[in-house]
This record gives sequence, C-alpha cells and structure tokens, in this order.
Amino acid sequence: MEAEQAQALAELIDEIVWRFGGHGLDGRCCEDISYVEYRALRALAQASACNMQDLARQLGFTKSGTTRVVDRLERKAYVRRERTAKDRRVCCVTLTAAGRALVERVSRERATRTQAAGARLGEHMQAVLVVSLKAFLGALNEGRPLDVVDIGNS
Repeated sequence: MEAEQAQALAELIDEIVWRFGGHGLDGRCCEDISYVEYRALRALAQASACNMQDLARQLGFTKSGTTRVVDRLERKAYVRRERTAKDRRVCCVTLTAAGRALVERVSRERATRTQAAGARLGEHMQAVLVVSLKAFLGALNEGRPLDVVDIGNS
C-alpha cells in the first residue's frame, strides 16, 4: 500500500471510530461508561466467565490496566468478581444483569445505526465492505485470517 493510500485509510478509520465513539452518539459512548469499558463488557458477554488474564489478552491491555477497568465497572455494578471453586487464587469477572442489559442496549443502538448507514450503501457494497474490513482486520491481526465470507457475484 502506498503511503498516500495508507494515510487516507487511516483517516477514514479514524472518522469511523470517531462517529461510533462518544462524539458520534450525541456526546456519549455507551450510557455511563467509556468505550473501553463497553469493550470489556462486550468481551465478558461473549464468554460465560473470564479471568483477568483472559480479559486483558482480549482487550490488549496489561493485567493492571484491565484491573482498573474492572474496578470501575464493579463500582457501577455492571460486573462482579468471583473466586473460582477450583482454584481460590483465580478471580473470574462476570456480568451482572445490569451489565448484560447495558451491553444489549448499546449493541442494539450501534446495530441500528450501522443498518441505517448500510441500507444507503446497497447490498453489494455492504458485502464488499464486510469482506474488506474482515481482510484488513486479519492483516492487522498479524496476518491471521478472520472468517472472510464469500461475496459471490452480488
């Protein structure tokens, strides 16, 4: 990729992130939490339980950074820490009912916004966008491919 194209792509990605962050949602990210906190909640929603190391790995944070995020979410009553019965040294973080409900509300809102924008693109361009973004994320993910779907002749 040429430097000029790379710069243009970086600016487009920045604009998308901006619109999905706090500024694009009327000055708020996800009700009373930051985008980082939302990502942590979403990661926990996709797993039945998660220890701090697993969560840190999923978020790409240090364990201490993840602990600070979980501390904030625990104070807001969106998660709880529990020691595992198998090994009392291991702390699992799980969503509370309020945390699960928040993830569902924010995810629905984001999906609604994405669906509205996608409808303006048309079916073929939506498919191209999905394949392109998955391929790009795969490249960012050290070349490990994601589940790239076949767009066929749409």
